[in-house]
Amino acid sequence: DETYGTKTPPKTLANRISAYIHYFTLHGALRPFGASTLIASYDPATQQHSLHMVEPSGVTYEYFGAAAGRGRQPARTEMEKLAINPKQADGGEASMIDVAEGVKQLAKIIHSLHDSAKDKPFELEMSWLCEGTGWKHKGVPKDVIASAVEWAKKEIEEAEEESDEEDDEGMEE
Repeated sequence: DETYGTKTPPKTLANRISAYIHYFTLHGALRPFGASTLIASYDPATQQHSLHMVEPSGVTYEYFGAAAGRGRQPARTEMEKLAINPKQADGGEASMIDVAEGVKQLAKIIHSLHDSAKDKPFELEMSWLCEGTGWKHKGVPKDVIASAVEWAKKEIEEAEEESDEEDDEGMEE
């Protein structure tokens, strides 16, 4: 407990990191940071979890799901289709996806956006901050990721087969 007797709320932490990164954009003698930062956190005082992204310019936003780097826009578009925002879920929390389903859906999004002809091979690594980990940041177990990747590849393959069948039916007519 080397926090001077207080814990920093997630929003305050994100804002302070944001101010620090923004400072590097103001002075000619300093090089700006060239990476976005994702901060997933849990505030035990309010019992709320949050996800913040700090842009290289020093601007910070709070998200329910975020993507950074190459291919971020199509990934964000796919994440918007998932039931991850409690304010938009029609049936409340019951209609929200759980973390296990989230891992599978994210694996599907990453693999569907990866173009093996243009992109380098990759190894999918994930981490989570959830009730199952006691609200501590932990890596997702490799076996969970492996089964999610297997499910995602099967789903992508089935979707491609369906679209090929629809294309064939459209040509016959």
